[in-house]
Amino acid sequence: MKVPRPPKKPGKAQAAGGDAADGADAADPSTKLDAMKKALRTEIAARLAPIKRLARAQKTRSLAAYALRSPPLGGHGLVLAYRALPDEPCVDALVESLVARGWRVAFPQIDATGTMRLIELSTGAARDPVFHPSRWTTDRYGIRAPRADDAHARPVWSREIDAVLVPGRAFDRQGNRLGRGKGYYDRLIARLRPDSRGSTVGIAFAEQLAESVPVSDGDRRVTWIATDRGLMRARR
Repeated sequence: MKVPRPPKKPGKAQAAGGDAADGADAADPSTKLDAMKKALRTEIAARLAPIKRLARAQKTRSLAAYALRSPPLGGHGLVLAYRALPDEPCVDALVESLVARGWRVAFPQIDATGTMRLIELSTGAARDPVFHPSRWTTDRYGIRAPRADDAHARPVWSREIDAVLVPGRAFDRQGNRLGRGKGYYDRLIARLRPDSRGSTVGIAFAEQLAESVPVSDGDRRVTWIATDRGLMRARR
């Protein structure tokens, strides 16, 4: 898949007679990069749109099976998962399988200041299901997040995390990731322990694989990518 190219630079006549701000934007590398990312997000959304509910469910099961075979998830420890938006692969069943294997699980929570916090949810002595509706609320972005008053919720530091299930709008085979533009996971991955950065698993449908993902200096790569068609280690 070829990433759509940004608009061409204005010619000399246009730059001279047109709006100076428009000419400055066209020459700004960050503006070009933003345009490329926006175009790729649009293309991926168009690829995902035709997938019907039953097909999505089957793809999700296949994806989970491949993810469970990944080396980062072969042991045990504390895994950071996520609650999917409607256009993302759901990992709830995958998380339940990991909990059954002895993994502890944490989830991101965006607080009122826009800061991502990491909350571990344990089952407690009563073995409360991790995904019981009473344990969840909805954050400012419409994403389900652990309730702050949950008796078995515990804030954790990024360096406590052993593996991460990383959502994304697109990935390429080098492990480059396109998110939604807020930078939360880029900052998180930068703060992980070095061994945990090697245990980042991008989660995506096969339709979300791109030939090349446009990146900037602050964008962070994942080490593994699990899709409904297979598991791959990112090329370096």
